[in-house]
Amino acid sequence: MSALPVSLTQKSQLLKYLLFLAFVALVLVMNNYIYGRAVGGFWGNYVLPCIFWGTVIVLIHSQSLPRPAAKLRYRPMLNWLAFLSGLAGVLTVYAAGLLEGFGSSPYELSLKGIVINILYLGTTTAGIEFSRSWFIHKIFKKQALKGIIIISLLYALFSFSLTRLNSLSSKIEIVKFIGKTCLPAFSESTLATYLAFLGGPLPALVYRGTLQAFHWFMPVLPDLGWLTQALLDTFVPALSLAMVYHIYIQEAEKNRKKEKGNPIGWVTTSILSILLIWFAVGVFNIFPTAIVSGSMAPAIKTGDIVIVKRLPAGEIMENDIIQFRGKNASITHRVIAIKETEQGIKAFQTKGDANNSPDTELVYPEQIMGKVVYVIPKAGWITIALRNRR
Repeated sequence: MSALPVSLTQKSQLLKYLLFLAFVALVLVMNNYIYGRAVGGFWGNYVLPCIFWGTVIVLIHSQSLPRPAAKLRYRPMLNWLAFLSGLAGVLTVYAAGLLEGFGSSPYELSLKGIVINILYLGTTTAGIEFSRSWFIHKIFKKQALKGIIIISLLYALFSFSLTRLNSLSSKIEIVKFIGKTCLPAFSESTLATYLAFLGGPLPALVYRGTLQAFHWFMPVLPDLGWLTQALLDTFVPALSLAMVYHIYIQEAEKNRKKEKGNPIGWVTTSILSILLIWFAVGVFNIFPTAIVSGSMAPAIKTGDIVIVKRLPAGEIMENDIIQFRGKNASITHRVIAIKETEQGIKAFQTKGDANNSPDTELVYPEQIMGKVVYVIPKAGWITIALRNRR
C-alpha cells in the first residue's frame, strides 16, 4: 500500500516540471517569434506581452501563493536591500559614464510614450517576477539551490532574443554577445531569483523595477564600451547577491533564529572571490594591469587600467600595444617595428607614445605577456594609491 502514494507524488512532481518547461518554452517562442515578428507594431510589441503576463498574474493570484523562505519580519529589509542592489547597479554605470561619456536615450519620452512604457514594463516585469517566485517555491521548494540555478538560467533567456544568435558571424561578436548580454542577464536573474526565494515576488520586482526604470525613463544614458558594460553588469549583481545573503544571515543570527543557512550565498561569494583573484593574477586568457607611468600618453594615461590578452608572439603586429617583462617590472609600449636577429629569432622594437626615442633593448617572444585589447580610463588610481602606501 505504501508504493501508491510515492508513485502519485512522483507523477505529480513530474507533471509540475513538465508544466514549468512548457511555460518557459511558450514564453521563449512568443518572445522570439510572435512579439514584434509574427505580430508587429503596437499590438505585437506592447499589447500582446501585457495580455500574456497579465493573464499569468491573474492565474497565480487565483491559487494559494507560496510562502517565501524568509520570515515575515525580514520582508521590509529585503525590499530595501533589493532597492539598494538596483541603485548600486545604476550608480556604478553612471560613474563609469562620467569617464566614458553619455548618449541620448533611445526610448520614447513623451507623456504618451512614458505611460505606455510604464504599463508595458509594469505588467511584464510583474508577470515575470510572480511566475519566478511561484516556480521557485512550488517546484523547487525542497531543492532551493538547484532551483535557483535552473530558474536563473531559464529566466535569463527572457532578457534577450535568441534570434540574435543567427546574426553572430565572427568570434569577437560572439564574445561581445556572451560578455555584454548573456553573463549580465544570468547575473541579474540569479539575484532576482534569490530575492524571490527569500521574500517572494516583491523584492525581486523592486530590484528589477529599479533597473528597468533607469534604462527606460532616463533621458541621458551612459555610453559605455562593451567590456566596461559587461564587467559592471555582471559583477555588480553578483556582489549584491553576496551582500543580500550575508546581511540576511546576520539579521537572522541576531534574532537567534535557528534557520539553516542556504549555501547559495557563501558558494557564490567563494566562486566570485576565486574568479576575481584568478582574473587579477592572470589565470584566464585576459588580465588587468594598472598603468603607473605616462609613457603611453595620450593613448593610455597614468591611472588607467589596461586589459591584456595573451597572444603568441607570431600574432603581434606593428602598431600593437603590448605588455612585456622588463628588467625590473612589466612595461606597456607600442610595437614600432618587427625585426629578425642574426640567429633568425623574431624581435620587437617598442616605444612609448610619449617618449622621444625607442626603447634601447629589443623585446623577444619569451618576454611578451600579451596585447592590450581594452583601456578602462582612470580605474586604476585606487590600486596605485594602495601601492604607494606600502
